[in-house]
Amino acid sequence: MELRIYGTSGIPLIGIPTRGASCGQWEEFKMVEALSHQLNNGFNQLFCLSTVDNKSLLNASAPPDQRLVYHKQYQTYLIEEVVPFIKSKNPCEYLIISGIDLGGYHAINTALKNPTSFDKAVGISGIYDIKHFMGDYYGDDVYYNNPLDFIPSLNKQPLLNDIRSIDFRLVSYQADERISYARRMSETFKMKFIEHELDIWDMDTGDEWKQWPRMIKTHII
Repeated sequence: MELRIYGTSGIPLIGIPTRGASCGQWEEFKMVEALSHQLNNGFNQLFCLSTVDNKSLLNASAPPDQRLVYHKQYQTYLIEEVVPFIKSKNPCEYLIISGIDLGGYHAINTALKNPTSFDKAVGISGIYDIKHFMGDYYGDDVYYNNPLDFIPSLNKQPLLNDIRSIDFRLVSYQADERISYARRMSETFKMKFIEHELDIWDMDTGDEWKQWPRMIKTHII
């Protein structure tokens, strides 16, 4: 798996691209430029990842259970390879995970399932319900990877306390076709007393690549 690193020190930030995209997307679409002040002055170090969405959630030619195998392998990669790699490069104990579109889902879902690994999770225009990618298939692997489903039933207080320690940000904008996911995720968090920020920008334009760089800058600084 290829990844790109920007900056040399500061609070590390994982950046996950939109559905099926590679680790070069954030640079190509000005996300890295939006964080240039942070990166150039040693306030943040950015680790941009690629996804396996085209083999997992988006792979309509494969049966759902096989797609979910790839999906779970990506989660394992994030926790068992990416996080230790970042810690080997950067001594800062605070870690942010962020993503856009389906990357926003990966960021929020991964933080919820591994709350001791992250301190802040930022989902921008996130898709927090993966059931529509699975067609009629629904099993434990869908349930436990669908935060709108598994969070309401979560009653283990030690785990909930760890989750509540994370600074969650759910970001969207008025014309965003994914805005309902942010609102539903916010209501789910409220149900379990998980503090978070729901930030809906008052914009009616659909030019998302002009919005997203400003959003990541706002919620990282």
